[in-house]
Amino acid sequence: MGTKPERNLVLSASRRTELLGHFPELLAQRLEEAGPERVHSVVIWTKEVGHLLTHARVRAALSGVGQVFVQWTVTGLGGTFLEPNVPPPTQQTALAEEVVAYLGDPRRVHWRYDPLLSVRRAGERLTNLDLARFRSLAECFARAGVPAVHTSFVTPYPKVVRRFAAAGIELETQPAEEKQAFLQELGAVAAQQGMKLLTCCEPGFPRQRCIDGELLASLHPAGEPCRTDRAKGQRADCGCTASLDIGRYLPCPNRCLYCYAHPETSRTASQC
Repeated sequence: MGTKPERNLVLSASRRTELLGHFPELLAQRLEEAGPERVHSVVIWTKEVGHLLTHARVRAALSGVGQVFVQWTVTGLGGTFLEPNVPPPTQQTALAEEVVAYLGDPRRVHWRYDPLLSVRRAGERLTNLDLARFRSLAECFARAGVPAVHTSFVTPYPKVVRRFAAAGIELETQPAEEKQAFLQELGAVAAQQGMKLLTCCEPGFPRQRCIDGELLASLHPAGEPCRTDRAKGQRADCGCTASLDIGRYLPCPNRCLYCYAHPETSRTASQC
């Protein structure tokens, strides 16, 4: 009789592209290849959560893993020129209670109001540095029991700056003290909704974990442990614990202009 495989593998799906929303077949394939019986937790990063509820192959692949945890990004900017192919916020937040029911515990969802940014294009200002917008979204997630929200200010990597320039977009910058004050205001609003605000790689704030092995172990249905050592290859301010990313740097059809990875363009779309 063979021994039962150790179930301690944490998968990240994926920091590299929007697997769930746009490449669900690839997501299911990679989960199947990993061997669900070995998987302690799958952490899904997404701006389009619908396939978690409707895609048969994805749901079948996820049914064999220990647990599913969702890092769910809703910036309030879906459908704007910054996130042209992301669903509007209300379309996503309407699914919150269904998602929580599927996952079995609201603590298995963290909301991401990330990144924070303010831009101008042709005299038009677009920003999510907006307490009213944040409060409205926070109320939706809080009603479903979501306990935490992650945020950070956009990082102006050279490729992001070039992309903005090509689109005629000017990125507004905020001094450090203004950023800190705004994050404190966000934290106060989140606390009013019973949520904890966590920063992601934000200088001047404690190092936090988006993938948190201790949290995943505490939420595991069978109480099984997983790795809690710090992940290698992440940014200096990242506190995430070790995981295996099963994504690829595919051109992402969300086309978010601030993307740190590989947003789809008209050229890359024609190549896919």
